[in-house]
Amino acid sequence: MTGSVDVVTILWERTSLIPLTQRRIVQASVIGSAAPCANTLGRGDLYRAAVTCLLENRFVQVLNLDSGLTGVAVFIRVF
Repeated sequence: MTGSVDVVTILWERTSLIPLTQRRIVQASVIGSAAPCANTLGRGDLYRAAVTCLLENRFVQVLNLDSGLTGVAVFIRVF
């Protein structure tokens, strides 16, 4: 392998099926580093804020499973 890979997995939930209801992080796991976004990945933090930070810091979303009230997203960053 020529570089390092960072992986962030986020499990999120919303309290209502109304589409504009904000999603909150239930759990996040990191392999490697989530810097500088680690402080956006806590339980109860806004999912949108974490995604924005990750995408602005060279992460790419590779999976997004949305079942309505819950979902899982996976992001990777390759150096």
